[in-house]
Amino acid sequence: MRYRLPSLNALRAFEAAGRRGSLSAAATELGVTVGAVSRHVALLEAHFGRALLERHPAGTRLTAAGSDYFSAIGSAFDSIDAASQTLARGERHGPLKLRFYSSFATEWLAPRLPAFRATHPQVELDLVLATGEADWNGDFDLAMTATPPSDDRFHRDQLFETRFALVCAPSLAAAPDGIVSAADLTAQTLLAAPRERAIWPVMLDALGAAPFTRQRVLEFESLSLTYQAARGRAGVALGNLFMIADDLQNGRLILPFARVMRIDLPHYLVSRRNRLGDTALTLFRRWLMDEASSCEAMLDPMIRQCETVTLSLPPSPAFQFSQTRFQPFGSDCDAATD
Repeated sequence: MRYRLPSLNALRAFEAAGRRGSLSAAATELGVTVGAVSRHVALLEAHFGRALLERHPAGTRLTAAGSDYFSAIGSAFDSIDAASQTLARGERHGPLKLRFYSSFATEWLAPRLPAFRATHPQVELDLVLATGEADWNGDFDLAMTATPPSDDRFHRDQLFETRFALVCAPSLAAAPDGIVSAADLTAQTLLAAPRERAIWPVMLDALGAAPFTRQRVLEFESLSLTYQAARGRAGVALGNLFMIADDLQNGRLILPFARVMRIDLPHYLVSRRNRLGDTALTLFRRWLMDEASSCEAMLDPMIRQCETVTLSLPPSPAFQFSQTRFQPFGSDCDAATD
C-alpha cells in the first residue's frame, strides 16, 4: 500500500506549533526560522483546504479541525519515537537518561546505586543534575519533579512526601552552649539554601523562635551543602527528612525539636508513557520505588513521635536543568558532588 501523506516537515512544524502554542517556540525546538514553520503550516493547510491554526499576537491556537488532527499525528509521532528508542537501545544498549534534583541525587540516590548496579550490571545510567524543573520537551527517560506535567503523554509515580525539620549534629545539640529550647537558636548559625528559604520563617515561627531576620545565617548554594555543613557542626540545617533518612538512622544528624513540617508538595517520578515498556526503565523505576517505600517505612516511627504540621507554601519558581553531569554509571566514576 502506498501512503498518501503530507510533507513530513510540514507535519513536524504543525505538531510542534500546536504543542508549544507558538510559532517561535516551535522554530526554536526544530532549529529553523519562524518563517519556515509558518510556511510549512500554511502548506499543510493548503493541502487539506482548511485552517488548522489560529494566529494571534500572543501565539497560536488550534482550530477544531486542527485539534483533532493534532491529537492523531501526536500519537503517531509518539509511536515513531517509541519504536525508534526501542530499535536504538537494541543496537547500542544506550544508558537511561535521568534528570534528578542535585540534592536528591547526591544525598539519597548515590549511596544506593551500588546495590542497583550489583543486581543489574547491564543497565547503564546517565544522570544530569537539576537545580529545578524539567524541560518536558527534552530528551529523558525518567525525571524527578514536584510539579509534574498534566499532559497525558507522561506517566507519574509519587516518590515521597515533602517533610522538613531542623537538624544538626548530635554533639552540637549536646554542647554546653547547645540547643535546649527554641531561644537557643539565636546563638547558633542557621544553614540556609535558596530553594528552602521561604520555609525558614514559618518553621521558626512554629517553634516560637526569634524571626529569621534576627538569626545568624550562613547561606549555601544547595541544600546538600547545608547538610554537609551540619554534619560538621557548622550549625543547624533545614532537613528534607526523606533525603537525610540515612543520616537520621545512623545518628549523624538528629532533630533537636520534635516538630516536623509537612508541605503539600509531593515529589514524583515522571516518564513518557510510550517508553514504559523499556526493560531497563522498568527495572530502574521499580527499584527506585521499592527503595523509596523502604525509606518511608524507616522514617515512619521517628515521624510518629513528632508533632506534624501541614504548611501551604507558594509554588517554587521553575529553573532550567543545570549542565552539571555525572559520568555515566557503569564507568569508573560512581558519584559526584554538587
